[in-house]
Amino acid sequence: MSRHRKEAPRSSAGKGSRIASLILLIISLLILFYPIVATVLADYQNSEAARRYEEEINQAATPEIIEELRQRAEDYNANLWATDHPVKKEDPADPAYQDYKQQILTSDQASTMSRIQIPDIGVDLPVYHGTTDGVLYRGAGHMYNSDLPIGDESSTSVITAHTGMVNASMFDNLGKLKEGQPVYISVLGEKLRYRMTGSQVVKPENYDAVTYEAGVDKLILITCTPYGINSDRLLVTAVRDYTPIAEDEVSPGWTLQLSWWMKLDLAIIGLIILIALWSSLRGRKRRKEEAAAELVNA
Repeated sequence: MSRHRKEAPRSSAGKGSRIASLILLIISLLILFYPIVATVLADYQNSEAARRYEEEINQAATPEIIEELRQRAEDYNANLWATDHPVKKEDPADPAYQDYKQQILTSDQASTMSRIQIPDIGVDLPVYHGTTDGVLYRGAGHMYNSDLPIGDESSTSVITAHTGMVNASMFDNLGKLKEGQPVYISVLGEKLRYRMTGSQVVKPENYDAVTYEAGVDKLILITCTPYGINSDRLLVTAVRDYTPIAEDEVSPGWTLQLSWWMKLDLAIIGLIILIALWSSLRGRKRRKEEAAAELVNA
């Protein structure tokens, strides 16, 4: 009897230790899961914002409004070509910048200028005017004084987005885009297809890397590189493909995409769970053996 009374505190302490270990395990798993959940949720919200833009254009904008906006945008692009696309900073006090901020918007409440989709690397983002920090934390940004992405015969539209954000994928996988893979721009009720033709890495201040070619409709997509260091800029060029676009060629909404770090995180989580299960089973087996030994010695 006295021996059983001595063992009780040890059993109680062991149970408390196991509960504490379980709580720590759950907290650790939640910490590891958080960036994945936050990123997937942000990607979904960005995709929904992009989808809503396209939906609102199709439902709310009349053909007359779209034609007026397109004509204004064509005039705007023509003026850029006449002035040789000078590099200019975004200055809210500049009337020219304020005029730019209103281009291809269907109403005073609208803020999205277009939608960019790159199915092969899981990109589906709204595109906003400018490339300020506030813009690039919400989606992709269109570089001020590059051509508006309306599909002009001679047009170079520069679109940029972040890489390596802690809670959104954005352009994380842009470096994986291969030659010939499509990039889609939805603007003013029309979907335009471009195909990747090449890429280069330049310094952030190398503005000459963005070129404008008469008779060529192209996109230049920009993001930071290398991943997590961001000392240089990756420029990916895509040239217009005028062949008709099939109705089911592009997914209308969000699709789950896992970046390399998400897969690594999930692998670590899986390993931790396996180790915890193995440790738990081993501990249970040891306790059964100890209990059996006590019965034999009793």
